[in-house]
Amino acid sequence: MKILLIAPCPENEQRPNTMDIPQLTLSLIAGMTPSRHEVSVCEEVYGEKVDFDGDYDLIGITLMTQTCIRGYTVANEFRKRGKIIVFGGIHATCLPEEAILYGDAVVIGEAEGGLWEEVLEDAEKHKLRKFYKLEKLPDLQHHVFPRRDLIKCSSGKLSVAPIETTRGCPYNCDFCTVSRFFGTRQRHKLIKNIIAEAESCPQRYLFFLDDNITFDKEFAKNLFRELTHLKKGWVGQASINVAKDEELMKLAHKSGCRALLIGFESMGEIGINKYRKSLKTLDENVQAVRRLQSNGILTMASLIFGLDSDTQEAFDMGYEFLSKSKAAFFQACAMTPYPGTPVFEKLKSEGRILTDDWSKFDATKVIVSPKNMTPEKMLESFDQIKHAIYGKMSILKRALPNITLSFEQAVFYFALNSGYHKKNNPSLKSHIYRNPEGVAVDFNVQKYVPTVSV
Repeated sequence: MKILLIAPCPENEQRPNTMDIPQLTLSLIAGMTPSRHEVSVCEEVYGEKVDFDGDYDLIGITLMTQTCIRGYTVANEFRKRGKIIVFGGIHATCLPEEAILYGDAVVIGEAEGGLWEEVLEDAEKHKLRKFYKLEKLPDLQHHVFPRRDLIKCSSGKLSVAPIETTRGCPYNCDFCTVSRFFGTRQRHKLIKNIIAEAESCPQRYLFFLDDNITFDKEFAKNLFRELTHLKKGWVGQASINVAKDEELMKLAHKSGCRALLIGFESMGEIGINKYRKSLKTLDENVQAVRRLQSNGILTMASLIFGLDSDTQEAFDMGYEFLSKSKAAFFQACAMTPYPGTPVFEKLKSEGRILTDDWSKFDATKVIVSPKNMTPEKMLESFDQIKHAIYGKMSILKRALPNITLSFEQAVFYFALNSGYHKKNNPSLKSHIYRNPEGVAVDFNVQKYVPTVSV
């Protein structure tokens, strides 16, 4: 069969020339595909165009919540042409009954362990089932090497190779889909296979997609020791607990770590205690960021606003933390109730989700009514902290401990902060996203999926 794998993206969200983290999903699916099949990949986020009239037998579409409406629209066009449609991804896993309205089959969860091959065999025999799901999470010891010839690795002017060492997150936060998709137990790939895959990447820089690459400290230390000889720079995601282990930080830096994205989630007192993602006090978190800086590692601090525990204090404490710590980068997230999470069910039952337009569920937009403030106050405070931290004066004040680490980190610091500054300019008006008057928030996606040609 001729197979086209698509990562959909609405046209107004495409970023062909900006820094972005390349996907690994479709190249992993391609790597699982038996060689008798011909595979092509289309990633719309980079401005690639879907060839609706191409000579394909099967169309595989991976869905995230914010891209699913575009995915369903693309699927409709291919179904008009008689093509087989198979959905996968986090959104399809959380809402398979919705996805199947626009396709022939849905892969629920991970596709390793022979599941994707089973889908293809059934498609060839014209005996596709509606839903496919493994009985247990796959063993990552059986390594799947992605089709790296199909991966888009350019992030603006920087070339970055995505790579994965573990799956699963033990934190199990009530707003996060990761543990619902990958489980709450961290599973590891074999270090020798990770190194072999990293060696095969011609790119100088790697991005580790793991949600917490340092959770299992002994595994991480052994991995970092083996990575060192490759002399590649890398960025990954971790919890702030990495700053408690001096040896781990030193090994990470020696192996090429230049920055870590760390989910602090909330600096409010209740948030710190509830999510266990931060250290116990604001000052402890400030000192932890400084320890990472002293070990040559930039901190990309991620905070979520609009949690039910949040009052105005969350914004004030967040600003104080970012200013005192001089964290290199700030990822500002608005509380987003993703389907499949306890937060979604709670806010849905309480009528506090303002829109059911899935394309607005991207963690950057105000789409809920927070418990302790109005949506209008949430938007005002959210904009204020972004404008303050992304402002030119803040960028300069936070620069010194970050740009003195190395020339490449100085370039990275100013390039990324400049991008944040442009993207969050106060002149660009923000909005609260609500359904139009008279349009019920009933999560019937059909009202958003166009029936006309795209």
